[in-house]
Amino acid sequence: MRGRGVLTLKLSDYEIVELIRRHRWPDGVKCPYCGSPKVCKNGKAPRRPYLQRYICRNCGKQFNDLTGTPLADARIPPSTVLAILYLYYKLGLSQSAVARELGVARTTVIRALRKFGKNLETWFHILEA
Repeated sequence: MRGRGVLTLKLSDYEIVELIRRHRWPDGVKCPYCGSPKVCKNGKAPRRPYLQRYICRNCGKQFNDLTGTPLADARIPPSTVLAILYLYYKLGLSQSAVARELGVARTTVIRALRKFGKNLETWFHILEA
């Protein structure tokens, strides 16, 4: 699981997004804005090739696999977000230790914890309903 002092997840960003997509839309992709199943693939995100983009044929809005999720506006890959959350909340590492372990800036860890800690909890409550 570790390589040269940097933690790596067994799941790639592609696999994480695929898991989210299958859980979120078990019967096929639907528009998060209007709920229509009439969507078409619309290429990949240039800087985030693990994200499929879509366009809704009903309302015309564009979205991707993570639109409407806590990971939607992340500047870092989903695998890094999950690693930060795991190391901090599950293993109890400090912010500085998480940053060292992942090879990211401490401010990246702080930003992820602020943004995703609350958002993920809210999102999990929505999924349970």
